[in-house]
Amino acid sequence: MIKRTKHLVDTQGFTLVELIVTMAVFMTVLIISANAFNTIVTNASKYSKSEESNIEGMIGLEVMRHDLEQMGFGLPWGFGGSINYEESTESNNIMNDEPSGVPRPFVGYDNHSSAVIGVKASTVGSSKASQRWTYIPFQNYSASTRESRPINLGANIPRSNDKVIALLTSFNNYTTASLRMSGSTYGFDYENTEPASNFRPQGDQDTIFVYGLSPSGSTLRMPFNRADFFMKKTDSVPSFCAPNTGVLYKATVNHDGGGYTHIPLLDCVASMQVVLGWSSNAGTENVQDSISTYSSLPLIDTGDVTTVAAGTEAPIDSLDIKTWFNDKDAKKIREQLKLVKVYVLAQEGKRDSGYTYPAASILIGSGGEESLTRTYVLSEEQRHYRWKLYRIIVKPKNLISNQR
Repeated sequence: MIKRTKHLVDTQGFTLVELIVTMAVFMTVLIISANAFNTIVTNASKYSKSEESNIEGMIGLEVMRHDLEQMGFGLPWGFGGSINYEESTESNNIMNDEPSGVPRPFVGYDNHSSAVIGVKASTVGSSKASQRWTYIPFQNYSASTRESRPINLGANIPRSNDKVIALLTSFNNYTTASLRMSGSTYGFDYENTEPASNFRPQGDQDTIFVYGLSPSGSTLRMPFNRADFFMKKTDSVPSFCAPNTGVLYKATVNHDGGGYTHIPLLDCVASMQVVLGWSSNAGTENVQDSISTYSSLPLIDTGDVTTVAAGTEAPIDSLDIKTWFNDKDAKKIREQLKLVKVYVLAQEGKRDSGYTYPAASILIGSGGEESLTRTYVLSEEQRHYRWKLYRIIVKPKNLISNQR
């Protein structure tokens, strides 16, 4: 009997108190682990979205930087005959040039909350044709016919039915460039025929430059391509964006119809501002240009421009810059615009309820440019988001002001 009782005592399980203590310890460890995992997941999502924003910003804004650098590429200085072209039919048609006028390489305005800018060049279109070009020098003889031929740039030359413009330039005077063809097919085939008469240089100082604009089957609406950049607040703004933000778009003007093809560049944008750098010495022979004046864009309703002096050169009067934009003076803009600064304020990452942005406002610009840009005031809700100011500084290489 004694041995049996001892056996029962030796084989009994855990007591209720032991089980409760064990479960309490297990639950404590589980709760701590769950909270740690939740913190890791939350931070991973926050940092992942932040990196997505940075990558999106770098890629999207590189598109803008490229187009700004290309402004003026392939634009005529005049026309060999009468011409009547059309640009955008969208609401931003305020940036259209005159139907028979020389196109401005850069246009834009300040709508009091964000900038709208446009770039005109042969290369800023979205089709493959807009990336193709060639040139025909006077003495580029063929072995068989001794006629001027286009330089063969392989896959980069315009195709036989691409819509193009051809510019006649003289080494003696760049202002003799003129439109030689518009709104028709290419005019010659690289393999089988000589260039049509409009594509033949007439003297040993002449070279014909041929720039593709749009592909076969399209209607050539204007003798260049145009890309506009602006922020738009639409229903397509992602749900994770802060209130009162929008999407930064590149919008190319279609040759067929004049409407836009929208290309989103960056989400959750609060504002975009632009500062321009001008040279008062531009156009002067044998004088190295430097920036003498910084200016804002013209205000959309008044056309007024704000300026600040830079360097030691005599500053340009704000009324002069206002006139160049409002009178659509392409020559002055090409000769004296040297620098374009673009500032884009965008959200970085997602909303963080435990975070408060350290400042109530953000200068969208650089120090010393307060009069030319905007101070963006954050709402209480927007301060639960992180913000980043992207800067693009471009020296357009196809303007006369940057070619000496």
